[in-house]
Amino acid sequence: MFLLDLLILLSFVWIFRKLFHAIKLPPLFGEIFAGVMAGPIILGLVHETEAMKILAELGIFFLMFHSGLESEPEDIFKNSKNAIFVTFSNLILTVLGSILLGWIFNLDTRTTIFLSLILSVTAVTIATRVFKDAKISRSKVANTVKASAVMTEVLILAAFSIFLDLGKPEAVFDLKSLLFDLLKFASYFAVVFYVGHHYFKYLYRFFYKGNKGFTFSVIIALTLGVIAEAIGLHFIIGAFLAGLFLHQELFEESVFKKIEDRTFGISYSFLAPIFFATLAFHLNFSAIFVAPIFAISVLLVVIAAKIIGSGLAAHFRGLSKYEALGIGLGMNSRGAVDLIIASIALQTNLISQEIFSILVFVSFISTFISIMGIKIIGEKLKKNPLKKETS
Repeated sequence: MFLLDLLILLSFVWIFRKLFHAIKLPPLFGEIFAGVMAGPIILGLVHETEAMKILAELGIFFLMFHSGLESEPEDIFKNSKNAIFVTFSNLILTVLGSILLGWIFNLDTRTTIFLSLILSVTAVTIATRVFKDAKISRSKVANTVKASAVMTEVLILAAFSIFLDLGKPEAVFDLKSLLFDLLKFASYFAVVFYVGHHYFKYLYRFFYKGNKGFTFSVIIALTLGVIAEAIGLHFIIGAFLAGLFLHQELFEESVFKKIEDRTFGISYSFLAPIFFATLAFHLNFSAIFVAPIFAISVLLVVIAAKIIGSGLAAHFRGLSKYEALGIGLGMNSRGAVDLIIASIALQTNLISQEIFSILVFVSFISTFISIMGIKIIGEKLKKNPLKKETS
């Protein structure tokens, strides 16, 4: 019975969210653990039905929509100079590290590409929470990490959507196809922002003013998702761009707050927990023990790319050693978009169940390192005066 399955799963989610919150770990990992306990791996009380899959897909959609709403373009531009250096240093080292992993462990090209995309992502929502708990959420370190995380997210989502199409077994990987897909994404991105900037005021006047606006916001997000799929991109691109499109400056503050609150509620209180819990149904814990060297190697690549790559880039920009370390640690926050991309890659057979399981393990460990590291150096970051961004 579907409702009984849903009741059991959400009850486990609620319990383990509370537990993980109590021990100062991200609640979403509690949701995954709830899926491990209630799902087929341990107790076998809940199984993945078609209805559960639909709710999980909606969870992905609303997570990406909310992620876009949370991403403030103004903050990105304000911290763009430091963030650009941090972003590209992270991406370059992660890609090189993934290529090295592919060569050492004899991974095929498609798996290596998707591994590099998944490992590159930083979870802006997790990073924000880590900095908030350390009481440094308004520091230059926090702002740089958040801006870099959003930049990385946009670039990775673009690359993911392009390579998802080229990653199909029947697809021919050639420069012409790649350039066409890049042009397609760039055009879609440009049109959405042009329409948003020049014509949203008319939409607001007729559809938002005088009402709460949530339903019409979801219609816009669904429309952009449908258009994205129609032109060969993934629907998560449309959902994310809809969130960016509907940024705060376009609304009355009260209207935006209602839209953001309702999106957060339906995402993080209902649909997202179902997505993260059902992710656990596909975990294979034996993979960590069967391929421990690979698991540790992936973890080392993630940590090195973000702490060394992002940290050195920040230090090069004139930030202190503690600020640079804080940025490197903050960039290690994972467990949202990376797991969404990993789940889609698993569904489309672009990564194996063993690699997927290792990626979930890596997300947990790297986020734990981020949390503990920021706690340790948090006081140092509070004492360091914020320097002006160098040009």
